Amino acid sequence: MAVEWYLIRTKAGGERRAYEHLIRFADETFLPLIKVRVRRWDKQVDVIVPLFACYLFAVVDLEREYNHVRHTSGVQYVVHYGGMPAVVPEWIICDLKARCTRGPIEIPKPELLAGEPVRVVGGPFREFEGIFERKLSGPERVAILLSALGAGARVVLPASMIEKAT
Repeated sequence: MAVEWYLIRTKAGGERRAYEHLIRFADETFLPLIKVRVRRWDKQVDVIVPLFACYLFAVVDLEREYNHVRHTSGVQYVVHYGGMPAVVPEWIICDLKARCTRGPIEIPKPELLAGEPVRVVGGPFREFEGIFERKLSGPERVAILLSALGAGARVVLPASMIEKAT
């Protein structure tokens, strides 16, 4: 018998709470997580957040447990399409689980190439734009040419303080 994974919409920021409550009675639950870098108080920090904000997946007998799921803390509703609960293909869940076997998904930061435009996201040069010059020896240091300082002044910064300009 095929397992049916249902898509559950959670309240904003309620994914973990909904997950903790659903695991008590669902046959299986899955909340894929991802590690991302965010800016907090002018610093870049790593945080672990749900891969799909406001969504998680569950295997549950909806005929018997629909109201229980619907009224679970953190759950907003079971996603429906055309009046039927949305069933997520099992191969998608298997693929996501395979990517999460060693913890939260980590997407490597793309390598910067010499000559690429960058923006400073922290420190005294925050919001300045420049051109990536090269990586330097030492812990995560880079050299960039800041166009705002005239004639491309060379500045050495931690790599965490720059990102590709969009």
